[in-house]
Amino acid sequence: MGVRSPLAHESPGGVPIATEERYRPGSLADLIEMIIDGWQVDRLHYADDCAMCEGDPHVPAAFIELTRPDQGRYGICIHDDGKALSHRALISLFRECPHIWKHRSAARIHQMAADVPMATPYEQADWSEVVDPFPGALVFSPGTLRGVDAIDQTRSAGQITVALTTLERFRDGARLRFLIQAPEARKRRQLQVIGLEVTDDRGRVYTTVLLDENHDGSRLDGAFAIGPGIPSDAGDLSVRIAAIGDPKKESDATQGPWAFDVQVTHAVPAHA
Repeated sequence: MGVRSPLAHESPGGVPIATEERYRPGSLADLIEMIIDGWQVDRLHYADDCAMCEGDPHVPAAFIELTRPDQGRYGICIHDDGKALSHRALISLFRECPHIWKHRSAARIHQMAADVPMATPYEQADWSEVVDPFPGALVFSPGTLRGVDAIDQTRSAGQITVALTTLERFRDGARLRFLIQAPEARKRRQLQVIGLEVTDDRGRVYTTVLLDENHDGSRLDGAFAIGPGIPSDAGDLSVRIAAIGDPKKESDATQGPWAFDVQVTHAVPAHA
């Protein structure tokens, strides 16, 4: 039997459940901030004794594993240090985070406009570089929103229907929302998009990455990130899906293509 790491933790039954490599010390504020930033809780553990606590190795701790499609998996350990996250601190996280949509009264909006003059939104006039890291550096917020195009198109092939619903255009990229419907219930991995290609009428090829997805039996809906920002001279996008199925078993996937022509409506001024 090998030597256990001094930073290993045990459940009440004596089974090691965490190591320094799997979990990193953090706070409740760190956890809330990650959830606000799009991370989802995937697994929960508890230990009566936490050797990762430098001050006292015999304090209880909570272990949380979180996932995000574009970032992978992250583990955080929160030990009982006697501190508390106040409601004021929690509300501050929501207020300051640019990713959260906010409802404000008319009086508050006028006050903010007087304090900080708002710049007129603009479209990118030229083709630019994809932000790095992609899509982690993309900011999907009201301040970077450039327009929303309703698509509402459906295509069917091999008894699978794919619908594109909206194209949300932001300063440095876009978010393409989709829905997949199969004739019967299938596993999530059997409803994955394979070979997504997005080009515009100028022949430029966009980078795409899956942002999020929700699976419910025979249905899967989600969104893809597209980069870079769509320039003002792009009038149409061509979206093509080659196949749908398990990426590890492409030979068994349902072959398309599912092809869509998306018209882009530029409603704000261009800016070089």
